[in-house]
Amino acid sequence: MISSVAGTASGPVPGLPHSQPLGGQIVMGSRTADGTTDLYPIDTGTGQVLKRVTAGASGAQSPILSPDRGSIVYVQASSIAGTLRTSAADGTGDRALFEGRPNDCQTYFRPAWNPIDQTELALVCVTTSGSYVLSLISTAGGVRSVIDTGFAVVNDVAYSRDGATLTYWAADSAGTGGGSIYTQPAEGGQPPTKISDPGDATDSNPMFSPDATRIVFRRTPAGDTGSQLVLVDADGSNLQPLTNGSATDQDPVWSPDGTQIAFRSNRTGIDGSSKSRFWVMAADGTGITELGAGSAGVAAGPPAWGHR
Repeated sequence: MISSVAGTASGPVPGLPHSQPLGGQIVMGSRTADGTTDLYPIDTGTGQVLKRVTAGASGAQSPILSPDRGSIVYVQASSIAGTLRTSAADGTGDRALFEGRPNDCQTYFRPAWNPIDQTELALVCVTTSGSYVLSLISTAGGVRSVIDTGFAVVNDVAYSRDGATLTYWAADSAGTGGGSIYTQPAEGGQPPTKISDPGDATDSNPMFSPDATRIVFRRTPAGDTGSQLVLVDADGSNLQPLTNGSATDQDPVWSPDGTQIAFRSNRTGIDGSSKSRFWVMAADGTGITELGAGSAGVAAGPPAWGHR
C-alpha cells in the first residue's frame, strides 16, 4: 500500500487526474523490468519497490509530481523525446497531458512544476531549427511566456519552492561540454546568475532544496569517467562534494522535508553488479543506501520526490 500525507493548500490541479497524495517517503521512479519501462513508487523507508502505476503508455520516464503529490506528469518513450502524459498518483486516468505541441516543440525535456501556480509548467523544448527554448506553459498546453536565457543550450529546469526562481544548466554552444548552473527569475526580464564554475567539467541536474537555500547538482569531469553529486549554497558559495565520482551519480532529487537526497547511479549494488539503480542518502552525503535491492529491473531515468 502507498501511504499518504495530507495534501498541500494547493489541492488538486484543475483538470488533471488526481488521487490520494503520495506519502512523503515515496519516490516515484522510472524502472525497466521484463522488457517494459514504467513508473514505480519506491518506499525510501523500507527500500521496497511497490506496484507500478503506469501500464497504458510504454516508455514512461522523467516523472514530476504536482504540488500536492496527487498527480503526475511524465515524458513518454524517452527523457529527451516523445510526448507528455499525465495520470493520478495511483496511475488512474492516464492520458496525454494536452493535444498537439506548443510552439514548434519537437523534443520534450523533463518539465518543472510551479509550486505556487499549479497550472503552470516550465518546459524546455528543441525546435525544428535546433533551438533550445525555455517556456512557461499551461498544463492545458498554451504558452504563457518565453524566458530569454541568452544561451544556446539550456536544460534540467527546476523551480524554487516559492515559485519565484528557476535553476537550470546552460552552455553557449551544443556538444562542447562545460555547462554551468544558473538561476534566473521565473518571470524573466532579468539575466541569469551563474552559480557554478566547473572548469573543464560539466555541471547539470540542479535542484533547489525545499527551503531554496541550497542547490544539489551533478558534476561530470572531462572524459566522462564518472560523475559526482555536489551541494552549493544558492548564491554559489560553500561548494561541498557529496559523492566521490567513482561511479556515475546523477539526477539528484530532494525529499519533501529536505533531509535526504535520492539519485540514480551505476555504483555497485548489493548483488555485486553495477546496474543503474536508485539510491538515497542524507543531505550531507552520509548513509548511502540502495533502493529496491534484490528487485528485478533497472532505473531508467530520473526519479521524482520533492517539488521540482
